[in-house]
Amino acid sequence: MIFNDIHMKQGQARLFSITLVVILLTTFTGCYSFKGISIPQGATTYYVHNFEDISDLQLPNYNITFTETLKDKVRNESRLKWNDQEPHIEFSGKILGFTVSAVSPEIGATTAFNRLEVSVEVTYINHLNPEAGWTRRFSQFDNFPSDQNLLEALDDILPGINQLLMEYIFNAAFTDW
Repeated sequence: MIFNDIHMKQGQARLFSITLVVILLTTFTGCYSFKGISIPQGATTYYVHNFEDISDLQLPNYNITFTETLKDKVRNESRLKWNDQEPHIEFSGKILGFTVSAVSPEIGATTAFNRLEVSVEVTYINHLNPEAGWTRRFSQFDNFPSDQNLLEALDDILPGINQLLMEYIFNAAFTDW
């Protein structure tokens, strides 16, 4: 290796390595985020419209909870600031549905779990680059015991479903996947 060829002492090699890492980090931190977040250049503000619940289930206040959770996600994990007057980035959408289904049912047998799947449609608008906008559907699910009432299970499983939905939405908007 280079260190063997130059016959550096171990302490000098360590100092050289640390210096090199510091230089590289200083050079590239302006261009790269360790979380992989890529906020559009020039964007400093965002707004999240209240999501409309067009589902059959119509859970009380779910659309408000969903909207607030998305606001918090963007606020806490990006440099964007909330602005309801001419924001650079906007989110809007609809709660499409809640689907409950049996997990791997067998003929003549009862299932041990039911699955709740939540589906949403999200529109992302980038006012600085309109071509970067999109409308996409996202869904996520979790299982709950079949002997448990759905309304009882919601408190246990809905926060986890929401967290995963927020990750997918955030990543679609800010990590180009």
